[in-house]
Amino acid sequence: MQVLGTMVSNNFVLDSLPPAEYEMLQPRLEEVELKQGDVLCRVREQITNVYFPTTCLLSWTNSTEMGEMVEVGITGREGVSGVVLLLNEDTSPWQIEVQMPGRAFKLSAKNFITALDKSTILRQRVSALVYLKMVQLNQSALCNRFHSAEERLCRWLLAAQDHNQISELSFTREILAEMIGAGRPTVSIVTGTLQTAGLIRANRGHITILDREGLENVACDCYSVVKGAFDRYHAKRIKP
Repeated sequence: MQVLGTMVSNNFVLDSLPPAEYEMLQPRLEEVELKQGDVLCRVREQITNVYFPTTCLLSWTNSTEMGEMVEVGITGREGVSGVVLLLNEDTSPWQIEVQMPGRAFKLSAKNFITALDKSTILRQRVSALVYLKMVQLNQSALCNRFHSAEERLCRWLLAAQDHNQISELSFTREILAEMIGAGRPTVSIVTGTLQTAGLIRANRGHITILDREGLENVACDCYSVVKGAFDRYHAKRIKP
């Protein structure tokens, strides 16, 4: 964690900024508490604000006309929502929903675009984040088509931990079913199997990761592909 100006940030994008560039944003940042299930932006809706997560986890989802939902990506404290603004697009191609409650810094889309125009480092960081999200989207499509519910769930739990660096995750089985594109009964069976194997502890609304290495052994190789891109993104941190 880095002290920026008079504020402490727990967000990787903000922590990448030199003090002078951060000071440009600081007066316009609003720290907010986000609740699980909050919808920050809907599909094809104009983006009015972007969010820099510090302790929450945001989910990118899409759904069919029948209401069947699947997750295509997640954003934690490594990133920011609304990255398509970098591409001169002002509407969201997916729904942004809060999956894990917590805090984030909110910035208006207008101020974010202005900052992208003025800050070379912010533009570089968000560009790197766009590539990371492309990797996520690509692997999500492949994973949902070819891999088992058990493999997908293990991948998802590991990714959620990577993005927020905590072992206890607040998710119901209904949410997990939506995120991996499986039925709730299937998720209940898989979580029971993983719990019996000693890999997780599943309580009502909470899942605790007990054996990360064991989960990695069960997860499909999509996890390692995305994790590799995630690690390279962090390794390219731009120092002030």
